[in-house]
Order: sequence, then C-alpha cells, then structure tokens
Amino acid sequence: MPIIRWRPRSLFDEDWSIPTIPGLSRLIGQGLNLYETEDEFIAEAAMPGIPEENIDVSVEEGVVRISGSSQVAKEDKGMRSYFMNAISSSYDYSFQLPSGLEDGEPKAELRRGILTLRFKKTRKEAPKKVKVVSKDEEKGEGDD
Repeated sequence: MPIIRWRPRSLFDEDWSIPTIPGLSRLIGQGLNLYETEDEFIAEAAMPGIPEENIDVSVEEGVVRISGSSQVAKEDKGMRSYFMNAISSSYDYSFQLPSGLEDGEPKAELRRGILTLRFKKTRKEAPKKVKVVSKDEEKGEGDD
C-alpha cells in the first residue's frame, strides 16, 4: 500500500468565490455590495454596531478603503463574583473604482449598520459629427 503524505487543510486554502447579491448585507449583516445605476456607482458596506466616529473611509488612486471597529466592555460586580464581558467588532473592505466617475468625495451615509457610499458618474457627451470637405472638387487649382 503506498504511503500518502497527510496535509492538514484549512478553510483558507481555496479561493472561495461567493457572489455578492444587492441587499444581502442588510439580511445577514456582513459583506460588501457594489452596483451602479444610470447616474451613480454605489457601495454598501455592512458595519453593524460600529458608530460613525469609528469608521474611516479613504480614496487613493482609485482604491476605496473602508475600516471600522468598536469595543464594548461591560462589568458586573457582585459580592462574591466578578464578571467582565467585552465585545469587539472590526470590518475592513477595499475595492477598485471603475473609470468614468467624477473626482471628489463620495456621499457617505450610515443607516441601520449599512454604510452607503455614492459616487457620481461623469456626464457623457454625445459624439459630435465633423463635416469633411474635399479640396479635390475646387476648380482652378492645377487644372489646364
């Protein structure tokens, strides 16, 4: 019987390609949704339990980085017992912006644990027609 080397596997050994569904972060409280409308590019990042003063959003060279964290500590002291409960949450997201967006800060809004960033698209002008005039049809130049 051949000897097979045992390799412990981890959940992180494989690339999990989980599709993003608009609105899913509202249901399960996690994730990043990216989508666009006719006028805007929109990012929704789940940040449940994170106050707005603990959220950092930066845009540098077309890359958006969103991070936020919070820690809540609670102490219960009794005559014979001592109990301390600490809950911490941390979220980090980053994504590349598509081309065709206006420069400047996006509109940012935090509602019910969902941070929504709205980037305005640039207005596309219709292509202009240019009339081409032929100089070959003019008389008197080079004709005998």
